[in-house]
Amino acid sequence: MPISVLGRTSFWRPGIWQSRLWQTRLKQSKRLTSGFTLLELMIVLIIVGISLGLVTPNLMKSDEDVLKEESMRLVALMEYAADAASSQGQWLAWRPTAAGYRFLQRDENKNIWQPITTDEVLRERYLPEGLRIGSANNQQATVSTNSLIALSPSGIQSPFQIELTTGKTRRIVRGNILGKVEILNPDLAGAPIL
Repeated sequence: MPISVLGRTSFWRPGIWQSRLWQTRLKQSKRLTSGFTLLELMIVLIIVGISLGLVTPNLMKSDEDVLKEESMRLVALMEYAADAASSQGQWLAWRPTAAGYRFLQRDENKNIWQPITTDEVLRERYLPEGLRIGSANNQQATVSTNSLIALSPSGIQSPFQIELTTGKTRRIVRGNILGKVEILNPDLAGAPIL
């Protein structure tokens, strides 16, 4: 028998770790600690639910947000196209299509309008679902899908107006003779939207 430091005998046996009693207790303790409790799972589910509840409203845009975003995009594209027409010294045009709109350039040799394929910014655009072009006019004449709004290389533009609608909400994109383009809210008596 081994003797401890204090002179007493120790009952430690080298084979105690292999005994059946120890193995049984080890299995029971593993069984008790393996897996998650119902309370732990419920807490995780509650945290995930709250997180999704906070994130989901930010991911879904309202009709108003989509309309505002597309109106702002159209304003930027019309200003860009007017600048490109004057800097390149060639006629460009905007034309509505069945699903959106596109920009065209004038081929003076063939005397026809052709879609712009070389400029990624002025590529054909498709409107989001539910959004449509209500009416567009150029100098008080209504523009159909066959007609267009021309942008002069001189920098002096014909006034135009394009209406975007979704549901009951409308926005008007209006351009003046100097090439300034703005968004109007017809529901607020034509007040510009900043």
